[in-house]
Amino acid sequence: MVRQRSAKPPFAGSIPAVASIPVPPHFNFAATVVSHGWYLLAPFRWARDEQTLHRPEVLDGKAVDLRISFDGAFLRIEGADESDELRRKLGRMFQLGVDTSEFVNLSRNSPTHAWVESSGFGRLLCGATLFEDVVKIITTTNTMWRQTMRMTELLVDKCGRKTKSGRTFPRPEDVARFSADELQEDCRLGYRARSVHSLGSGIVDGSIDMNALSDPSQSTEELFKSYRELPGIGPYGAAHLLAMDGRHDFIAVDTEFRRFVRERYHGGRAVSDRAMLRRYAKWGRWKYLAYWSELWESVATGLQPLEAQKDE
Repeated sequence: MVRQRSAKPPFAGSIPAVASIPVPPHFNFAATVVSHGWYLLAPFRWARDEQTLHRPEVLDGKAVDLRISFDGAFLRIEGADESDELRRKLGRMFQLGVDTSEFVNLSRNSPTHAWVESSGFGRLLCGATLFEDVVKIITTTNTMWRQTMRMTELLVDKCGRKTKSGRTFPRPEDVARFSADELQEDCRLGYRARSVHSLGSGIVDGSIDMNALSDPSQSTEELFKSYRELPGIGPYGAAHLLAMDGRHDFIAVDTEFRRFVRERYHGGRAVSDRAMLRRYAKWGRWKYLAYWSELWESVATGLQPLEAQKDE
């Protein structure tokens, strides 16, 4: 038997892993990344000048550093080989399965949304898993954005798996190994520590079945009720989780929705919930995204990366 020699010269280093994932038509990489505040939360790191999204991630049981960019036709992922797991996680992260063309067409007839088509807005950056998104939504409740960023950073530092550049977002089992009191004290989660711990522990012991809860065969109303069953998730959180599924036909009327619509359209005057919802009825199954695009446009410039805030 003759052993074939490798064509690779003996002095060459290891070939870096690179994967490519196709994207749907009219996909806008940068607009998806900055579509809401997730890009400012660990373990994401957005290098705006390079137009590159950095993220430590667990793939095939290994913690690796991903460098994600866009070449005009494909997502280019450095640091990982192509795999079903990578495609699944990146597909969720960038909502590659969501067709936003109908929303874009509707926005052409709305002066308030004239910026949507040219900006490429329409897809929301998500976490690699539903668990990550639920935890991050919990950290946004009843607090300031600065505290949300800090809570997420501390949670990743405490529970995530280490890579060369940082730490991954923790998996349920990574969170469940700590007590709620430890999470509260070390990650500054406050009362949210109970919800985060219950979520992680419930997934680990099987009392919370995330696959069943997020079953896409459910109607939007059924899925909304399913998400409300999760620890720490109220109407706002459930509506935002629906949006991360690409479902925008439901607006949860909460304090923030009432405040925004009153101030933007009614001079701060009190109006009925029904009147507020009628304003978005013409958007059909894109109601929430129409509302979210208005809200996001009004707050996006006020958000800053954590490093910038530390320098203030």
